[in-house]
Amino acid sequence: MSGPIQANRYQQRAAKAGFTIRGIDVVRLLVVLFLALDIVLVLTIVYSPSGLPGFRLQNRQVRKMEDTVFRLRTENQKIFELIQSIKKDPAAQERLVRRQLGWVGKNEVIFQSPGRIESGGGGPIRPFDFPK
Repeated sequence: MSGPIQANRYQQRAAKAGFTIRGIDVVRLLVVLFLALDIVLVLTIVYSPSGLPGFRLQNRQVRKMEDTVFRLRTENQKIFELIQSIKKDPAAQERLVRRQLGWVGKNEVIFQSPGRIESGGGGPIRPFDFPK
């Protein structure tokens, strides 16, 4: 028997020359690749202007706008109630006309001191100048 020496399959695999990739090497490479991708994504979320700082800025803007909306709704409600009271109450109408237009009723006398002279018109009606 002087024929070729036969090797088992394990010896044949080791005898191959060149680069071989085993399954465990592929898994390790994928784990490292995904770990690096996760680190990049976390850093992007933390430091990017569209990440956490942008979220906090938008949150502050939303709170500021909500406060403005609440303030304006409150002002609107006060003005609405004032208009309704002026529409329904003749005494409120009279007070408004007397204050804003400087009108005088029958048998009334207005005394003006020299230090404080007011014009009869009093200017245009402005919100929240109405009598309370």
